[in-house]
Amino acid sequence: MVTEEEAREFLKVIQHSEYKMLDQLHKTPTHISLLLLLINSESHRELLLKMMNEAHVHQDIMPTKFRGIINNITMSSHLSFSEEEVPNEGKNHNQPLHIAVKCGNYMIARVLIDNRSSLNVMPKTTLDKLYCPGAILRNSPVMVRAFDISKGEVMGEITLPILIGPKTFDITF
Repeated sequence: MVTEEEAREFLKVIQHSEYKMLDQLHKTPTHISLLLLLINSESHRELLLKMMNEAHVHQDIMPTKFRGIINNITMSSHLSFSEEEVPNEGKNHNQPLHIAVKCGNYMIARVLIDNRSSLNVMPKTTLDKLYCPGAILRNSPVMVRAFDISKGEVMGEITLPILIGPKTFDITF
């Protein structure tokens, strides 16, 4: 029979070796497959099993919709859309793309997404409605040009925690 003290010592060795493995992973420039991480890390495996037991989907979920759920895990820093959300013209449409986001307790219903834009713009009226403790408007030397080539000064730069779907991103405006 194993004593409680022996069990604790054993757990310390396991935890220490797991931390060493994770520390090595942080130093390794290459990515590790999710499967390999789950095989080698009990804590990651337990967390995934816990999450899978708590997440619920319809019993008759189609594989394409299930793939979308998996994509949310593997592409957490990318914006993606389901088939129903893409216009009939497909990806080559030229319609503006708007999403809803949240900053603090304030919901911003129509945020324009433009992949070709070199900066994120927020109207002053929107900024005035947001309350974000610790966010500071910093000076910015940036000059912007409008579509009619006129120049304009920016008020400054501010980095805000923006909730997009289930994930919060620090975005600079």
